[in-house]
Amino acid sequence: MIGSQEMLRKGARIIEPVLQPWGFEFRHFGAGASSGGQFASGEFFRLNRSLELHFRNSLGLVTYSAGQFNTSHETYMRELGVWNDCHYPGFSSDPLQAFAGLAHDLQFAEDFLHGSAEVLERAAVNEAASNAQKTEADMASYVGDTAQLTTLHDAFYARDYNQVLAIAAILKYPDRLSRAQQTMIQIARDRSNPVQEHSFFKLSKDQGRK
Repeated sequence: MIGSQEMLRKGARIIEPVLQPWGFEFRHFGAGASSGGQFASGEFFRLNRSLELHFRNSLGLVTYSAGQFNTSHETYMRELGVWNDCHYPGFSSDPLQAFAGLAHDLQFAEDFLHGSAEVLERAAVNEAASNAQKTEADMASYVGDTAQLTTLHDAFYARDYNQVLAIAAILKYPDRLSRAQQTMIQIARDRSNPVQEHSFFKLSKDQGRK
């Protein structure tokens, strides 16, 4: 089985004919292993411009850089107005096809290859703004969870277990619950059922007396 580093080398050779005429050279960053498997990374570079590639089972993160500006492949291609004509990432089971797809898409990137990189810079600014908005939205959701958890805490000590479970069901970030909060929810879950069963049997008993 070919390792990630060798696969990245093979993929780089597919892209090289598009980049080399414009003075770009390839260099490896390194390779290693993680919980997701073997990985390798490298870049084509020329002066202050680079095309960074990350490979793990397939070609993953592709980042264009010009000076202090950097952006993803999709964002850049969308800014160029050619995303619908792109071949990368594609859906082939052959990892090298992703590199072939990227080589195809690079024909649209004259702005990056030998132009002013004006479109790339605009894409980078838009992507950074979008990411900032997403982070802000995520933080707002987390702050909303914090307020809900205060109510959950009060409901638990008021023995309103149904309210505890209702709040737990709408939390945006349940994975951030502390062990104590998880325990409260589990206790509420355990205690809410016996209450319902008790009500049912009490109702049945009362009906039997009539």
